[in-house]
Amino acid sequence: MTRGTVLQGLQTDPYYFERNGLYIGQGTTTMSRAGLFRASEGIAVDMNDRVFRLPSFYDVLEGEIFLQNLPSIVAAHALDPQKGERILDMCAAPGGKTTAIAILMKDEGELVAIDRSHNKAQVIQKLAFEMSLTCITTYKLDALKAIRQRNETDDINTNQSSNSLRFDDEKASSSTTEGFNSDKTCKDNVSNAIEDGGTYVSKADIRKAMRRMRNGPGRNQCLGGRVENSKGFYPDSFDRVLLDAPCSALGLRPRLFVGEETIDSLKRHATYQRRMFDQAVKLVRPGGVIVYSTCTINPGENEAVVRYALNTYKFLSLASQNPRIGGPGLVGSCEFPDGRTEEWLRPGEENFVQRFDPSSSLDTIGFFIAKFSVGSKDV
Repeated sequence: MTRGTVLQGLQTDPYYFERNGLYIGQGTTTMSRAGLFRASEGIAVDMNDRVFRLPSFYDVLEGEIFLQNLPSIVAAHALDPQKGERILDMCAAPGGKTTAIAILMKDEGELVAIDRSHNKAQVIQKLAFEMSLTCITTYKLDALKAIRQRNETDDINTNQSSNSLRFDDEKASSSTTEGFNSDKTCKDNVSNAIEDGGTYVSKADIRKAMRRMRNGPGRNQCLGGRVENSKGFYPDSFDRVLLDAPCSALGLRPRLFVGEETIDSLKRHATYQRRMFDQAVKLVRPGGVIVYSTCTINPGENEAVVRYALNTYKFLSLASQNPRIGGPGLVGSCEFPDGRTEEWLRPGEENFVQRFDPSSSLDTIGFFIAKFSVGSKDV
């Protein structure tokens, strides 16, 4: 995709006719493909024609509101965060649930938000800054590597600023300006280098500099700066953990195309989610709470993960949720052609979880929420 490209389906696309009934509009890109991923602000696509003439909420009550789906708000409330607690939000981007939790705990305590993507971690911290929330600390960290061994040096607590993402508006703005001066042309840079006795600048370097000027600042010059890797956290170090796990996202809508998901890919999602849940169990203290949520309707990633958790960790138990808006979970099991049986919930457990169905009268995205109470781990 290049600047000026019109976003319109082509009949040469093998999925054209499948998507043909899902037309959402036409637009023209205003920046290059690299710029789309690098720029944190601005207009990426100028819509020429669209189905719904809805007003944009961009910059409307900035710092005051954050639009998100109803089940996401319910998940934050189900966690029941309290003032002064230490809470972990795993896979926290883009930060909607993170900021909702911070507000529920009155911005008092410590809310740690992690994401393995540097750019996504920046989005979380920028949102927290805009909403004036000071209890949120954001780290670039893979949730599967969140456990830290006791014999490691204790630099994460004594020197948080070196490993966490802190928003410094003045510093970030100055670094961005210094890194990219659009008034200077590449030719000026070449001539100055030669006059000052500098090294010769090749045509490749000139082209590279021109791409940087066209695409905008790299992530080191973005607001918030670069995020260093974290060494993780000690076991039993959080009062509550929210695991909004990566999933097949089959509950999101509108879904323009879901053909990339297969039975095998759904199984891989479930395996990944169980590994993440293992990390969550290790990080939460006895007497704490874990909330597991997804935005999919696939029971293999929902009820089956709950069954895995209850069978694997005997000190876990399902807890009631407030508010309760979604429907009950699925009871039973599923037998696959390869002879494998996938267990779901057992009778009596279905009302402890919340399942949101896109086809229900609630008119929400597909979503799933399960809340666990953590007992003594000595059992």
